[in-house]
Amino acid sequence: MAWFEAHDTMPRHPKTLKLARLLKVDRRYAVGLLHDLFSWGLTAARKDGELTGLEAGDIASALDLPPGKKGEAAVSALVESGYLEFRGNSYYIHDWYDYAGKLMEKRESDRRRKAEMRRNSV
Repeated sequence: MAWFEAHDTMPRHPKTLKLARLLKVDRRYAVGLLHDLFSWGLTAARKDGELTGLEAGDIASALDLPPGKKGEAAVSALVESGYLEFRGNSYYIHDWYDYAGKLMEKRESDRRRKAEMRRNSV
């Protein structure tokens, strides 16, 4: 089972409050959206947080945001609030390696170790 760190300060962090304001939603909705982003990031993002090859509409779709301009505006709100970054031509989850990169490395190490065990057991 995958997990990610859910810090006790995130629900009332200034970035979360800004996100809720930009989206014109309840703070709790913004927290749920962030949990969705972070849990999806465990499979969609690289260790450095890059969401390789994904456009705003793709991210909106993955987070079940409304299609079209509304969903893309929500992704822009994630960027403006500081939870996502747009660098070069890619979106990145902000500080992803600090929060989930180590977990992702552990998963890779476990996969290699298990594969090696399977090869040695034949």
